[in-house]
Amino acid sequence: MLILDGINNLSKNASFIKDVNMHNFAVEVIEASNEKIVLVDFWAPWCGPCKQLAPILEKAATKHQGKLILAKINIDENAELAAQLRIQTIPTVYAFFRGQPIDAFMGNVSEQKLDQFLNKLFELTKIPSSLNLEEALKHAGEAFDKSSYEEAAGFYMDILTELPEEEKAAAGLAHCYLFLDHEEKAKEILKQIPADKRQTRQATALLFHLELIQDIDQMQLVSSNNSNEQSYQNALKSFRSREIEKAIQELLEINRLDKNWNNGVAKDMLLKIFSSLGHSHHLTAEGRRKLSAMLFS
Repeated sequence: MLILDGINNLSKNASFIKDVNMHNFAVEVIEASNEKIVLVDFWAPWCGPCKQLAPILEKAATKHQGKLILAKINIDENAELAAQLRIQTIPTVYAFFRGQPIDAFMGNVSEQKLDQFLNKLFELTKIPSSLNLEEALKHAGEAFDKSSYEEAAGFYMDILTELPEEEKAAAGLAHCYLFLDHEEKAKEILKQIPADKRQTRQATALLFHLELIQDIDQMQLVSSNNSNEQSYQNALKSFRSREIEKAIQELLEINRLDKNWNNGVAKDMLLKIFSSLGHSHHLTAEGRRKLSAMLFS
């Protein structure tokens, strides 16, 4: 069903592929390795083998986003850092875990050799190399619900790499894409999910979100002298530009001032936004609590 074309195009600056230097090494490598393996790739623009190895490393980082980060260090720009780590040839790749280098290799390697290297690391660090679907979906959902959409996308792509037919992961990934400014890609993924497989929690929220976007796009938003009307339109614009928290705050303020304004349209829009996020999203939980306090005070 689902072909994950263009995964590598999410962004070179995505959360699982980092450009690292002397200033951010402690955060992006040492601290980050407390929870995941960090592969540190020492390279240079003039190095032919480095250019051959780079796409292999990036593919692996994309495949294993939930448990692996790729940190890229240009030695021409970070000679002092390379010297501190005693880099004598490139490419050299260090694997860090819990603040310490635990393994390394030098020179170009094949995709198969890199997989063997990583599987050994996963076994050594007790990070599972095989997929636990229920656990992966749980981690993805938790990341999504705290607005960590790149992290959630990583978990969903881990699942789809091994289980391309998993519709919960497909819908979850598409929903992440909406928040990461890849709306067309989200729609493409949705088209590949059969209609009878769109009853999951992830798909339901995704469909609500897309329908709400379509409704907003069809509205004619014009300037108004009415402060509530202007706030309402600002909220719709904020939602459309993925400033969800800002939209919720605008609508809550309208309800605080006049919960019956325009036949309760601000409350209705809040409920639609909550449905588009899903009931367990932190903005939904917080927004519902505040709205209930206003309606029943």
